Amino acid sequence: MERSVELFRGNIIMSRVRLARNLNGYPFSVTDQTLSREIVKKVNRAIVKCGTFNLYYMSNFSDVKLEAMKEKYLISQNLIDNRSAGAVLISADKSVSVMVCEEDVIREQCFMKGLRVAEAYKKLSVIDDELIKNLDVAFDKKFGYLTACPTNLGTGLRASVMMFLPALTESGKISDLVEEAQRLGLTVRGNYGEGSDAEGYNYQISNETTLGVSEEEILFQVEKVVERICSAERDEMERLFGKRELKTMDRAKKSFGILTNAVLLNYEEFLRHLAQVKLGAMLGMIDITDVEKLDDLIVSVRPASLCEQYGKVLSQTDRDLFRAELVGKQLLKLKE
Repeated sequence: MERSVELFRGNIIMSRVRLARNLNGYPFSVTDQTLSREIVKKVNRAIVKCGTFNLYYMSNFSDVKLEAMKEKYLISQNLIDNRSAGAVLISADKSVSVMVCEEDVIREQCFMKGLRVAEAYKKLSVIDDELIKNLDVAFDKKFGYLTACPTNLGTGLRASVMMFLPALTESGKISDLVEEAQRLGLTVRGNYGEGSDAEGYNYQISNETTLGVSEEEILFQVEKVVERICSAERDEMERLFGKRELKTMDRAKKSFGILTNAVLLNYEEFLRHLAQVKLGAMLGMIDITDVEKLDDLIVSVRPASLCEQYGKVLSQTDRDLFRAELVGKQLLKLKE
């Protein structure tokens, strides 16, 4: 899989694997705080052998802190909505989070950069095995793991890959990609999954089918489709941007100039210009080799994350001022 990471560096941002689990004797949707604390203790004890995890109760955090955690993909909106009962266990390296009392009683997830869904699943399986061994996980011989939403029945596995697809987007061929993915049992969504928008040419490709297929089949299908999309994107990049090389370079360099000189920078404007800078870097038009740092920047300057870094709630003007300063410094540093 390392070959794919290198081959499609820049187009593949991040892989995520998520497992949905419930417990016999408990409702699938837990909103009672006393009951949730009981479950949290059981989950915490079950995974104690899997490394160091920090436990956070949603009710202890401000709206800004919760939003910042969501911006980093560590928790979901569903967990925030159930803040009176919700909790999360986060690994020391923040690559794994185990949400408790989300849509399902347990939602495990693992993140890794690049196309590494198989590796992420392997890492998460160690934790899942401990949960299954130590807890009475709801499982049916016919339907597999039982989940709150029928679309997660079976494996309870959702494997997704975040991708940067500027050429397919600008050529209008992204709609064909969506249709083809659906025919193959996959879906194309925005950065935060169902109901969210694509930011800066970024899309999330994930499996739809979880019942009647094995975990290995899901992982294989997602990886193969992602590789095909990457090949199509690279071909389209050469065709589309090769024809308008000067225009593409002009846009990229102008965007770099704006991002490194702006005094105020709102998030939408930042995303629009950063996408052009990243495209220019991938095409060798801007001297930035570590494009992964550009992806990291997208998360670190989101509204709530900025407030978290600054240590207080910021007005929109202050956020735009702080964002412009951080982005400018970081981009100049990457170009050194």
